[in-house]
Amino acid sequence: MVLETTRNIFNEPTFIKDVSEYGQILSVQFAPFEWCQDLLLIAFQEKILLAQLKLTETLQVEILTEFAHPNRCTALAFSPQTSLFNIPHKLLFAAAGNDFKLRLYDSNLNDENTCKVLTGHSSYINDVSFDPDNKYFASTSDDHTVKIWFVDGAYKATFDLTSPGINVCWQREDTCELLVAEKLGIIRFFNVESESPILSLDYTKPLCSAHWAPSDRDLVASLHCGELLIWELTKPCLPQQHNAFFNENGGNIRFSPQGELVAAVNSLDSSMKVIHVKSQTVKLTANVTLPTNVTWHYRYPLVCLGDDFRLCFWKTA
Repeated sequence: MVLETTRNIFNEPTFIKDVSEYGQILSVQFAPFEWCQDLLLIAFQEKILLAQLKLTETLQVEILTEFAHPNRCTALAFSPQTSLFNIPHKLLFAAAGNDFKLRLYDSNLNDENTCKVLTGHSSYINDVSFDPDNKYFASTSDDHTVKIWFVDGAYKATFDLTSPGINVCWQREDTCELLVAEKLGIIRFFNVESESPILSLDYTKPLCSAHWAPSDRDLVASLHCGELLIWELTKPCLPQQHNAFFNENGGNIRFSPQGELVAAVNSLDSSMKVIHVKSQTVKLTANVTLPTNVTWHYRYPLVCLGDDFRLCFWKTA
């Protein structure tokens, strides 16, 4: 079906921060954990910034520190170890580079900073993600594999795929289960502890992006050639919703933390949209030029992306 658009369309961002002094934004990532929810990683060509969102009467973004990254960053992920409440502070995150390597950054935001380089992939790394219990993190690549690592950087396992891996995603309710989305259109679920497959979803069109709802283990969204699918894992044979979302192939999608909304961006379509999952209405549409991925604030109805030299935020409620 073609999605119905509501009257409340917000074409302009609620807030914009110009970061042109650093270059074009390549990737953005909000911390997906309650205790560090206001932290944001912003990747550039040879640099990664740590920023903090301040929500008072107006929205503000403060740059806290920066880290050197030797090449183009292709994916970012916060570890749940990250916290600024403790003294000393703790920041742990992973960054994937176009040299096919992972870098594990560990910092107290003062005088202790380390970067551990992990090798093993033989092609571009498309996604990386830590499990909520901070035991493992996963990476997936164009080399048709998913690799599981311990949070100290030690290697655990490799799962072979039939096509390039696009996304990896964990679930809060069962942290040993991992979603892996393949370009071919297959979404696989693995038990990382037993290193065994659990379930797979299959669609006939190539996949651009997929996400597992953080608050609902039975809800998965995937984007295939401009079509947005909503899957219920209790009825895995066919998608429960099927919507024409973009006119062009490609894009990136993310559930809001509460699972009520899905944000999607498509650079070829030059648009970012937010859909209400149950009503299937579009709550927000925005024009974008050179967008990154989309990312949600953990608590507030706030979606963010990088658009060329601008960091853009939209309120969805």
